[in-house]
Amino acid sequence: MKNFALAFVLTVTFAVCSCVSANEASHCVYGIALKDLLKMAGTRAGNAQFYAKKLLKHNIDQTVLGKLTLQQLEDIGIAALGDRLKIFNFFSKDGNDCLSSSCQNSGICRDGFRCFSCVCDPQSGYYGPSCGQKCPCHNGGVCKTKPTGFECVCPPGYSGDLCNTKYLTEDRIDNLETRTDDIKAQLDQSVKLIKDLQDQLRDLQSRPRGSWQLHRANEILNQLEKIQLHQQTPEYTQSLPIVLPKNTKAILISIYCNFWNTNGHAYLDYVTYQKDNDNAAAKAEGYNTHYNVYANTFLYEQMIPWNTTLPNELIFRVTNSYRTGGNNNWYRVRLVGYVTSP
Repeated sequence: MKNFALAFVLTVTFAVCSCVSANEASHCVYGIALKDLLKMAGTRAGNAQFYAKKLLKHNIDQTVLGKLTLQQLEDIGIAALGDRLKIFNFFSKDGNDCLSSSCQNSGICRDGFRCFSCVCDPQSGYYGPSCGQKCPCHNGGVCKTKPTGFECVCPPGYSGDLCNTKYLTEDRIDNLETRTDDIKAQLDQSVKLIKDLQDQLRDLQSRPRGSWQLHRANEILNQLEKIQLHQQTPEYTQSLPIVLPKNTKAILISIYCNFWNTNGHAYLDYVTYQKDNDNAAAKAEGYNTHYNVYANTFLYEQMIPWNTTLPNELIFRVTNSYRTGGNNNWYRVRLVGYVTSP
């Protein structure tokens, strides 16, 4: 199919003047179908509907029709020479109606068939057939010209016919978006922690029965007693208070949270591992979040790979901490056992 100078194509919205024989251009009246224009040109009803579908397929409106040649009309699919002549003669007689347009306030004229329409600048604050009517929308709302008048396009935070109903402020939207991002990040961290624990469990379950043995202990780690929060990110080097057997494969620590205040928050994110063990798989991470609660405590245990040829020291690095509501929010880490393998 040949190129039909699509630079002439303006829109697939068809508009005509209320009277088609006027010498003086007027505002376009929207809603008259293209097939009706083709019938006005003299083509039969059945042919007009068939030709209209061909034109729609190529995004061609009545303005472009006035600029197409007989050959281009044939290439589109209007084979009958008589119909092509009727269409060519009917539409080619229409001049540029924008030469006598009266678009105001930076409105842009769009030529139609024996008529013109004005595209209003949304930032000008005007609407209407000639862009001469002041937009009554409030709170930064923009007028969109409609055949029946106008419609207010409201900014975020406002609704209603004139954008005068306030339902969300921009600040609240920003806060909600930030809160949503924070919750998503916390969920992602929780999913990662659960996956790591599941991997460790599968590893333990895959080992032959009796190859691992848990030895319980209850040793205070003095460096990790009552870790304080509120934007502190220290790194602790904790020497283990006991000498572990040479066949030790992992240690078990407990993480305990003391939380007691009035509707406060407590966060503790950390990474812990044996000193000088740079293997990423040997590092355990924790993400603890308590948000807007009155009182809450919890205790869980975490296994950390251990190599007795390396220093008998535990690195515990706080990566993020925060609290509100008082000094009674703290975390305690203790050595609760170790795992050996023959």
